[in-house]
Formats: sequence, structure tokens, C-alpha cells
Amino acid sequence: MNYEAISVIIAAIANSILGGIWYTVLENRWLKAWKLNKESLKSKDPKPYLIAFIGSLWASYGLFLIIKHINPKNIEELLTIAIGSWLFILVGLSAKHYAFARVKFEAFIIDYFLDLVGITLMSFIIWSY
Repeated sequence: MNYEAISVIIAAIANSILGGIWYTVLENRWLKAWKLNKESLKSKDPKPYLIAFIGSLWASYGLFLIIKHINPKNIEELLTIAIGSWLFILVGLSAKHYAFARVKFEAFIIDYFLDLVGITLMSFIIWSY
């Protein structure tokens, strides 16, 4: 059995579930920060959820490659990979999108704190296999 592939899939599923819970809890604050309403989201459309899961799968596989290559020896090294990936790559490249979209800083915080938690969660899942 290919435990590495299973870890990537489990990590992606866990990240998707985390996102669902996160945005359910922070829904009103997120909608306000993005100047949206519930009707504009078209929650019955499956495409955004599918795209979000594919993104989680893609990120999980990328983390797998990084973790496999670096082979962290302990939790501190793993957290360095997870937080470093989030801060220096994801946040670094994504900040411009929020600046040009002119949304509230709260939208950035809600979206990217989720990604910090998600990347950390996925890293632990992948590392544990």
C-alpha cells in the first residue's frame, strides 16, 4: 500500500474540512470584509468546492515533496517548513491580490490564517506517515 499517496489525500481532505468549518464559523465577518452577501456566493454551485479541494490536493502534494526532500528530523524543523512556506511563499505572493482588490485587511487575515493552520495541519499529517 502506498502510504505516501494516502497521506497526501488525507491531508487534502483534512484541509478541505478545516476550510469548511473555518468559513462556516467566520462567514459573516468574511462576507463583510469582502463586501459580499450570501446570495452572491451561489452555494449550490459545486465548482468552487471542487476547485478548493483540487487546490488542497495540489498544496498537499507540494508539501509532501518539500517534506520528503528536506526530511525534517523533529517538530521544530517541520514547523519551520510549514510556517516558512506559508509566510515566505504563500503570503509573499498573495498579498498583491488583496492590495489590488482593495478589500479590508480582515479578509486577508481570515483567508491566510486559515492557510497557516491548514499548511501546518497538512504538514503534520504528511510527516506522520
